[in-house]
Amino acid sequence: DIMSKNLIDTSPDSGPLVATFFRFVIPSTLSLLAISTASVVDGFFVGNYIGAEALAAVNLLMPYFALLFGVALMFAVGGSVKASIYIGDKKYTLASSIFSQVFFVILAMAALAVPLSLVFSEYLFAALGATPSLYPLMQSYFEVFCFVTVVQLTCLVMYYFIRADNRPELGMRALMLGAFVNVALDALFIGNLGWGIEGAAWATLIGQVIQLIYISSYFFSGRNSLKLSFPIFKIKQLGFIAFNGFSEFINEFSIGLVILVFHWVISRQSGIEGIAAFSVVNYLIYISLMVYYGIIDAMHVLLGQNFGAQRLDRVKAFMRIAALSIAILSIVLVVILHVFEGPIIAFFLDDDAKNAQQLAQNFLHVIWPIFLFNGFNVLICAYLTSAEQAMHSSIIAVLRSLILPIGFALLLSIMLPDIGFLYAVPVAEALAFVFAFIFYINYRPALLIKKSLK
Repeated sequence: DIMSKNLIDTSPDSGPLVATFFRFVIPSTLSLLAISTASVVDGFFVGNYIGAEALAAVNLLMPYFALLFGVALMFAVGGSVKASIYIGDKKYTLASSIFSQVFFVILAMAALAVPLSLVFSEYLFAALGATPSLYPLMQSYFEVFCFVTVVQLTCLVMYYFIRADNRPELGMRALMLGAFVNVALDALFIGNLGWGIEGAAWATLIGQVIQLIYISSYFFSGRNSLKLSFPIFKIKQLGFIAFNGFSEFINEFSIGLVILVFHWVISRQSGIEGIAAFSVVNYLIYISLMVYYGIIDAMHVLLGQNFGAQRLDRVKAFMRIAALSIAILSIVLVVILHVFEGPIIAFFLDDDAKNAQQLAQNFLHVIWPIFLFNGFNVLICAYLTSAEQAMHSSIIAVLRSLILPIGFALLLSIMLPDIGFLYAVPVAEALAFVFAFIFYINYRPALLIKKSLK
């Protein structure tokens, strides 16, 4: 059977390095690009067919969904790293137990969040910095999107664990199918039927349900090492999983928090047009991070299983390949941004929104250096998480995505009126890289080998 031979040849702890790296990275990157593309296409249809106000309404909700997504990611990454280590050590029952615990914790959290957030939706919109004029638009999107969250988060957990079980292609096909359905339905619901902002939410919901059905086929494949059953919850183990995945939570949640702070500052300076312009920058940062996370997510499996199998030589080799890939991608991204700036902005904002287009251009001129650093920062975070150095991984995450950008944004909004506060983003990312590099040097594979031999 060629397929199983192929799987044996590229298993994380023994396959040829470059082939194994790309066998995990390509599906992972395509999966995450599929997710971000669906979100960006939502933005395209909302911005072009419904207008800048609707684009602002959808983007104002992002910090709340980023919070829920961050909690799910914390458990999914922390748990799948632990499961990868067990799978590398051939302890499948222990890996299944972790999978089941994480699955039911996230399902319960998502199911609880829906009724709560629907009851208190107006308080939530106010806290997210929305003006009352945007409430009706936000409400009609939010009512459907709350249910999207339940499906999306359970899907996310399954995706991470299925990849840990050496099945990255299945996860990729599920996510790409969901994204394709979402985009097709956006065109139908918003473009043809004129359903407005609700159409965007319904398109996402149907896409997510189809994705969940497809990814569930893993349990009937006969090749699954992980079994799902109602678990005995081990609070201490869940605590460690959450702690190990905490940097992922910070990375995700803080994106939302930083966006929230920026929305407050921008809406004071340039109103809804400013928020619509910033959402263009947001989408670009989001796409770049998704490309990097494609590499990073694959690294959790590649590093986790090799730490489990004590193959630290392979850990070092995979880190080298990943760093080189990120360096090339960063340069390509910056070149694309400079060459195609006009068409990129016009993609999201139609020609009537001249002010918003000009603002988006000004924002981009300030923010572009971020793309040179953020990839390396998340790579070192992933390395430290896989080496179970959760504390250091969390420190980088808190610095790069919380303390430094918010601190600099508040400081610079006083010192440099107008859009000076935006310099906070590249400056924070560059400074965080200095810390990340120091941590990597202190916990590099060679030193971890020495410790493991003692």
